[in-house]
Amino acid sequence: MKNYSDEELINLSAKGNKNALETLVKRYLKIVYGASFRYARNSEDAEDIAQEVFIKVWKNLNRFKDGKKFRPWLCEIAKNTALDFLKKKSPISFSRLDSGQENNPDLFDNLGKNIIESPAVIVDRFFLANKLSFVIKILSPKYAEIISLRHNRELNFAEIAILK
Repeated sequence: MKNYSDEELINLSAKGNKNALETLVKRYLKIVYGASFRYARNSEDAEDIAQEVFIKVWKNLNRFKDGKKFRPWLCEIAKNTALDFLKKKSPISFSRLDSGQENNPDLFDNLGKNIIESPAVIVDRFFLANKLSFVIKILSPKYAEIISLRHNRELNFAEIAILK
């Protein structure tokens, strides 16, 4: 089934072929997990998001329109699922407002953390991350590690210099 196109696998999956769906999942698991990890920033949540994405894909295969590309549709589901997950995971507490306190630093800190970027910014970041992943693969291991430390582990250059 590896040689089948996405469209062929979708049609077979919609008809109940489990091998076709499994092939689609294997084909796109790294992409979906990577996108989920960029939002969640931890592997457990990224795994949960990726699992939810593929459940949604399975449930909605009959809605996928012929002639459309599968990957953009899948990426849109992944993005929306990750955003929904993050909204549910970090609720804003308004209980201190009712207490009559005028200064609510925790409230304002939480509000800042829950601002969602525009979809265009999110999509741009997703595509930039994919390009960066591709470029890192062709770099020498020494330089690839430095970029990985900077972008994946979010170390500043001084911290990277100490490690190197």
